[in-house]
Order: sequence, then C-alpha cells, then structure tokens
Amino acid sequence: MFDALTSAVSSAFNRRGSSLSVPILDGALKPNNLLEEAPVLVERKGLEDIAVSANGEIYVACGHDVMRLAPGAELRPIARHERDITALTILPDGVLAVGLGASVIVGSPDGSSANKPVVVNHVDGQPLNAVTALHAAADGTLLICDASAARPYSEWNYDLMEKGRTGRLIRYDRAADKATTLASGLAYSFGAFVDRQGRTLVSETWRHQVDQVEGGKTRPIIPALPGYPARIATAEGGGFWLTVFACRTQLVEFVLQETDYRREMMRTIDPRYWVAPALSSGIDFREPLQTGSVKQMGILKPWAPPRSYGLVIRFNDDFIPVYSLHSRVGGRHHGIVAVAQRDDDLYVLSKGAGRILKLSASRIEAVEAAEHGA
Repeated sequence: MFDALTSAVSSAFNRRGSSLSVPILDGALKPNNLLEEAPVLVERKGLEDIAVSANGEIYVACGHDVMRLAPGAELRPIARHERDITALTILPDGVLAVGLGASVIVGSPDGSSANKPVVVNHVDGQPLNAVTALHAAADGTLLICDASAARPYSEWNYDLMEKGRTGRLIRYDRAADKATTLASGLAYSFGAFVDRQGRTLVSETWRHQVDQVEGGKTRPIIPALPGYPARIATAEGGGFWLTVFACRTQLVEFVLQETDYRREMMRTIDPRYWVAPALSSGIDFREPLQTGSVKQMGILKPWAPPRSYGLVIRFNDDFIPVYSLHSRVGGRHHGIVAVAQRDDDLYVLSKGAGRILKLSASRIEAVEAAEHGA
C-alpha cells in the first residue's frame, strides 16, 4: 500500500522511481561473517576477475596479466596484454577470452596458430567501450557485457552519478565469427550467465536487478536487490553465484535524486570522496559519512549503513536466494566482483582488498543449515 502511494506521488511530481527505501538484509541475506573470516589464498594489487576451466584450472586477471593459480597458491603469468584486463573467462575448449575495456581477445594465451586470436572491438557498428564481464556458454558462444557507451570501466562511479543507461549485452558466435547485440539501453551491464535451462541473464547494476533476456527484450527476474550486482558464476549442483560489489544506502539514493547537488559534487570534489558506493572504505578520514555509519567509542558498528561491503548470494535454479556470504561494515573483504567454484572449493575475489579468498561450499551449507535449524 505504501509503495503504491509512493509511486503515485513520484509520478505526480515527475520523479519516477525516486523512493529512498532500500531493501534490508534479511532472510537468506541475513548478515554473517563468512567472507570476513575466510582464509586468504592470494593477496595482490590489481586483482580483477577469476575463472575456472573445464579441466579445473583456475585463471586470474590481474593488471595487464592473465595468471594460472598453481599449487601452493602461486600465481604464474601465462599472458600479458598492453592494457589492464577488465574481464576474463575460459571457453569450453580451453580457449581464453580476455576483455581489455574497449575490446575482447579470444584465442590461446600463447597466440598459437591452432587458436589464432580474434579481436572483437565493434558490434553492430558501435565500438566496445567498457567490457566488464564475459561468460562462456555451453554451446561455445561468448556473452559480452559492454557496460557503458559513455564512460570507460575505470569511471564506473561517473556512470552511476550520470545515471547511465547505455549498457549492452552481446553474443559472439565463434563458429560464424559474428557478434550481435542481445539487449541495449541497460543500466550498466556487469554480469552475464546462461543457466541450465538455457535462459540468458544479465545484471543491471544501477537498477539493482538481474534480468532475463529473450527476443531482444529484458524483464527483471531478480528485482530490488539491496546492493549493486556484478558478475555471475556457475554454482555446482545448479543455480548460480551473484556477486554484489557494494550495498545501497538511503543517502546515495537521495544524492541520485538531487541533480544540482550531484553535478556540483562531481565538479568540485575528488571522486574518491563522493557520496557514492565504494570498493573499500575506512582508510581515509576524508571519506563521507554514510548517515549512521560513524564510529562510536572507536568502533564502527557492523549494522551501520555501509559505504562499502562484501556480499555473495547463492541462487537456485528458480532464482530464489538460498544463502549469502558477507563481509560486514568495518570488514576488510569488500568490493566482491568475481567468484568461481571448482568442486567444493569456492574462490571469491575481493577487489577492494586485493585478495582471493577460498572457502568450502559444503562447510558453508552446513553452517547455514545449522543456523536455520535444517
């Protein structure tokens, strides 16, 4: 009743979707410390994406390098590119696909003639600009998220504050060497996935939802998320993992409504200190306070509204959240942008901390079952 009244008032004042309400973390999203307490497998500046191959090898994108995770948690470089890598995946036949912001390179890491690299940089006459995620479908095709036509990946916070709606989801058919646009006008596409039923999904970060794409149209299947969704990864036994790189706050929602204030903030203040979500926080005293997110007696309360947060959500095949993993306010493992599962091992990449965490999926499920009395 209240939501309906709010929508009617917003429409009357031409402020569609302007509610300041933010979904709470409850039920399957109830906060815990599973990410915060997870063992740190790798710590390295520049970590961006992680993927697992069909034969179980773990690949990591870090800065300009593609690396293989060797026994002993050693990262061994296997390929180096001229620009920072913005996305990574491995196709079913073992071929790597690497996003470089304004292009995607598909081919073997050593450039051998058996898999001569193919470069995708234009789709339907429009250049790629901000490749954020890649997904290798079971049929060998590649899904590409081009998040924004206006801003490069490094300026994602500008795209949020400018209310960007220029993202695309693209499918690249290797057999036909052809790329086509599946959906456009997306509010920052940051994750793509094809599930076991063949349904194509894409995360719309600034609309806080995951959409199903069909026939060139999108419809929200996971709406009103409490944070900003990023990349999606396959979960063992069905369903998928959804990473959320930061949580929403009422203060940021308010700033997004106030055009004059927002423009003045962007014009006069360093982006590091904007009233905006962040990949990490608590380091610089100049960071803006997020309403109640202040220290009391030297302690930042874990239930305070977050400037940054760590969150991974496990969904089943019916798009229902089963449980979630958290690094709460005041924690270290924030800015979760990628996850990969190999058998029982779950690898979680915290871009905010520059760390890869390793957890046991079966142990997580046992903890959740005990918590909920299952």
